[in-house]
Amino acid sequence: MWELRRFPVLWLLPVILPIMLLTVYPVAHALWTSLHKVMLLLPVSGWAGLDNYRKVVTSEYFGVALWNSVKFTLVSAPIIVVLGTLVAHFLRRRFFGRAVVRSVVLLPWVLPAAISAVLWVWVFQPSWGILNSVLSKLGLIDRPIPWLSDPDLVFVSVTTAYVWTQIPFAVVLVMAALTTINPELHDAAQIDGANPLQRFRHINFPHIKPMVVLLLVYNALTAFTSYDLIYAMTGGGPGTATTLLSFQIWKESFSMYDFGTGSAVAFIMVAVSVTMILAISKAMPSDLFGKD
Repeated sequence: MWELRRFPVLWLLPVILPIMLLTVYPVAHALWTSLHKVMLLLPVSGWAGLDNYRKVVTSEYFGVALWNSVKFTLVSAPIIVVLGTLVAHFLRRRFFGRAVVRSVVLLPWVLPAAISAVLWVWVFQPSWGILNSVLSKLGLIDRPIPWLSDPDLVFVSVTTAYVWTQIPFAVVLVMAALTTINPELHDAAQIDGANPLQRFRHINFPHIKPMVVLLLVYNALTAFTSYDLIYAMTGGGPGTATTLLSFQIWKESFSMYDFGTGSAVAFIMVAVSVTMILAISKAMPSDLFGKD
């Protein structure tokens, strides 16, 4: 007991050890792999140093995959936060069937990515998809739109599907932040003649701003590392239109069986993600989360 009182960190060992075993060790092993030649189909092994990273960065796919990942992040993350905030404000109102609507809004969040991908392929499929059928019946198009085969339109399609799956999480957190606002502030603002937009700007947004920023960071990271939904919808195509860095990790490791370059791509993603976090954190106001 004396040792535990002197070194309280020992109390945390039952938690720290599993984390180190399941997180630190795999990450360290992946770093080791990225610095070695590890190819399952060829008897190739040994120290590679930075050759794997050099091979990845100078390849034809890397620039395209990096740009696709950055573009996907810059487009989807702000849309998720903005729409999540708007939906959260709407669901805070009292209306008939609000409980049912709240449950339906959460549905995309609980669906597995593979099922969500099947649903959205059903929507965007050029020949028999729901969207083209509706547009055709309304007389807005005279021929099917290739939502999933056109390099420009497919980006819009996968972004729409991804935003749909991520909005519920933003809605839940923004609604939780809104519950902390004293209703008397709104009553006083209404008496003073403030309209809904003014009440949101001067009352709601200052209270939920920390949550909005956290959601922006979270969704930027999840979008940058997204894989399952896009892979299930397009497989990275057509061509390289939806090929992200996360997809390239899988391709190098489990298609080319080159775990050295696959791990190198993974650590490049880690470096970009850390840079993104530091940049966003530095751009935050110093008093965002309040003062001590």
